[in-house]
Amino acid sequence: MNVLIRADANKKISMGHVMRCLSIADALRSLDVSVSFVCASEDPGALIKLRGYNAYILNSDFTDMESEIPCLSHMIKAEKADIVIVDSYYVTDRYLSELSQYAKTVYIDDYMNKAFGSDVLINYNIYGDEDAYKALYEKAGIRLPKLILGPRYAPLRREFLNVSPIKIKSSGEYEVLLSTGGSDQLSIARTVAEAYVNAPEPGVRLNVLIGPFNKDREFLEALADLHPDILTTWYGITDMPGFLCNFDLALSAAGSTTYEICRMGLPSYIFSIADNQDLINATFDNKGIIKSVGNAGNDFDAVTQSLLNCIKTVKDTYNERLECSQKELECVDGNGALRIAKILTGGEENEKDNEGV
Repeated sequence: MNVLIRADANKKISMGHVMRCLSIADALRSLDVSVSFVCASEDPGALIKLRGYNAYILNSDFTDMESEIPCLSHMIKAEKADIVIVDSYYVTDRYLSELSQYAKTVYIDDYMNKAFGSDVLINYNIYGDEDAYKALYEKAGIRLPKLILGPRYAPLRREFLNVSPIKIKSSGEYEVLLSTGGSDQLSIARTVAEAYVNAPEPGVRLNVLIGPFNKDREFLEALADLHPDILTTWYGITDMPGFLCNFDLALSAAGSTTYEICRMGLPSYIFSIADNQDLINATFDNKGIIKSVGNAGNDFDAVTQSLLNCIKTVKDTYNERLECSQKELECVDGNGALRIAKILTGGEENEKDNEGV
């Protein structure tokens, strides 16, 4: 079986699309499926190739996907692809309809606000709801695709399959992680780090995970050099489970990283940077799993101040952190990508999923 994955990453959109597709690709490869990627630009190409996959570059406008239909259709035929997985917010009905003439189409959806005529729809988010999709497709008069829904299918990288959750600390020195996504266009990390080094909390170190498109990387690294006892920066992490084990609290933009944090049982607070993160942000909060501190795009000052408060009060929140950790672990178990791969290849999902890739 041959699979093409159409996904993008660049300075305007996060790495989350490509990262979750790489997780699905790894699970498919474990089932002897051949996988290649197709991207609008070279931006994610190096990472994809580093993971052992071919990356075809269209040199196209990632916001105008219909313009690539002739080229991508030719690729599907040339590669003899059985399945095309599309992960983009810029798909159209015509786009998926055209591709479906050549291969089974799988669409990864985050918005749950429009009916697309794909063969399979994946929404692994905490808010993925079958009844809502049925109503949406019935209203649109479009055939309901096969649905793969909920955090049971969160496509974490395979390193998360067999890991032990972190231990919740009640005293001692504390390490707090701030993760603001691939680009951090609002400079949240810079704002919080600058404020924290000017008024640090004794016994608490702030750690900033810098994304590949973060324009403030040099500034943050220089700031950390000036304040090595209270600020550390991280970049290019390859062992994410091992990395997350170093921390007592995470402050993270809502997205793919949220599910990785859940898998480790790492107590956390989440926030939105863009409107497309609001559903995951709000639903985790509404379900009482992870508290939200708001949308930074709507109220930047309030969110950054809340993040600072979370850092400074980490020592006083043992019971809250313990409860958060337990709820996170109940939400995500690390086998989502394998479950997706088995369904796409016609295999049955069963208890053997827990054996890992």
